[in-house]
Amino acid sequence: MEREELHRRIELLQEKLKEGKIKVAPHLIDGFWESMEKVRILSDGMVDADTVDGRIRSLCMFVAYENDRKEWKEAVSLKEIQEGYFQRVDYAFGQLFEMMTEANADPYKFSGWFSSEQSRVKDCLPVIEEFMEETQKFWENISDPTWIHLEDSFDSKAVFSGELFPDGNSNLASSTGLYFDTTILPDPFLKISPMLQFMDDEERCYEIVRLALQVLSYKSLALAGTEKPIVAILPDRHHLEDNYREFVNDCAVTDSIEHTKVLFGQDISDGEELFAYYSHFNNAEDVVSRLLRPEKLVFATEWEGSLADQMNQFIQEQGAKLGMDKPGQAVYMHLISRFSQANDSYQRSLQLRGTPIVRAPTSWIWYNQMLEYNAGNSSMDSLHDLHIARALNSTVKNEMPWMGNIPADSLIEIRQSGALDEIRHLLTGGLKELVEANPSNFYRTGDQVFDNLDAAFLEHEKKIKELSNKKWKFAGKDIGSFMVVGGISITAALTSLPTFAALGVAAGMSGYVPNIKELKEKYRALTAEENEVKNTGVGILLSSKSV
Repeated sequence: MEREELHRRIELLQEKLKEGKIKVAPHLIDGFWESMEKVRILSDGMVDADTVDGRIRSLCMFVAYENDRKEWKEAVSLKEIQEGYFQRVDYAFGQLFEMMTEANADPYKFSGWFSSEQSRVKDCLPVIEEFMEETQKFWENISDPTWIHLEDSFDSKAVFSGELFPDGNSNLASSTGLYFDTTILPDPFLKISPMLQFMDDEERCYEIVRLALQVLSYKSLALAGTEKPIVAILPDRHHLEDNYREFVNDCAVTDSIEHTKVLFGQDISDGEELFAYYSHFNNAEDVVSRLLRPEKLVFATEWEGSLADQMNQFIQEQGAKLGMDKPGQAVYMHLISRFSQANDSYQRSLQLRGTPIVRAPTSWIWYNQMLEYNAGNSSMDSLHDLHIARALNSTVKNEMPWMGNIPADSLIEIRQSGALDEIRHLLTGGLKELVEANPSNFYRTGDQVFDNLDAAFLEHEKKIKELSNKKWKFAGKDIGSFMVVGGISITAALTSLPTFAALGVAAGMSGYVPNIKELKEKYRALTAEENEVKNTGVGILLSSKSV
């Protein structure tokens, strides 16, 4: 550690002690002050590093880490970050969003129509390229405070996981906005960026336009200015932090080893042996013939045909992207990919103190299997919230009514009017019984779980009816109209053409892009030491803190 940084930390520690924000446990007080009295300042006014022992260094590290997180949050607000993000998306694709809205279309149909004409694709590609570069720069500069704001919030949080972004046929916050304070969505552009090189021009245009339209559908909710943000966009650490990516990959390898034992009864010791094992399979039929639990190897729940057919379909669709054409190696990559996704979902929600929302059936199966291999790592509170989240995203299949069609303006008014607490009290009463009926049962199929919880669902349905009978109106809409059992299909005639503006001035836009490089570098250095803080026992030194 640089001497200047150590001196800064000593000063911070002294300041916090003077303010009474750090108190030392009684049985450690003598040793602490003995160490502090050894600290000396040299003639140049800086601390003598040789007089600062490990106990003080550890405590200084902790104090500096907490103090710098506070500085981050004071440097830029979450609202400013969200405004800057949506301003960039709106600047590039806002006109297309207006066209889609006027045509009463959905993002899939609109982007399909838009990318079907080569001249439109040709005009749009330079905008996409510049937009992607600007988005990367934006998050490189501002991702850390975004994470800190959302990590340090003690509001209830639904953390969307398992896919690039919520599908464009429904608004996720229409349901989660009543049950959770903030719905956290991933920036899809960082997530899709590594895959763009494998797409042709038309597909690249389709995907980015579609995602931009889906993102903009959450703009009003994210920028509503409510006390607790209804929606927040957050970049994945996968694409910004090498150490995090390696950690998630290591977790995926461990889970894949466990899964291989279940699938084939094969004991594997490490990642290299795992890859070697799958490399010896020459065809799909060979893989299938060796499976002990074929139902545990899931490619996509919507695919038809035999397991061997699905394996070959997977190779056909993903082989070039993965750089593998052998069935065994493709299965290996599928396991690593799926368990990476599942572990990222888990870690993302854990770090944010939130509940993962895994809507895609295939992603849920793999998340479910990851939980099974890591049973015992989840608290009862997190299981409670996870059951609520899963219930919200599974009830359409079981034809249970729930509050899943709340327009953005109505949801904003519910929050601003102060009606949320009473509504939530009514709704969560039924869900509480749902969870308590079987609090840790994540390892059966959804149908089996629901068969065991019919009574709890009936109770929740009763609460829904009670709420609907209140005849409340929000943004001119009766609350009973928010109840859904299925989805909504939208068709439209697509007309008129967009115009594009250059994004070269994006960096100078009014949306917030803070120039706080020095603070960013300091935070990253402290983040690298965070695990050391947690492992030094420094927490034992503190009986209470309010840093």
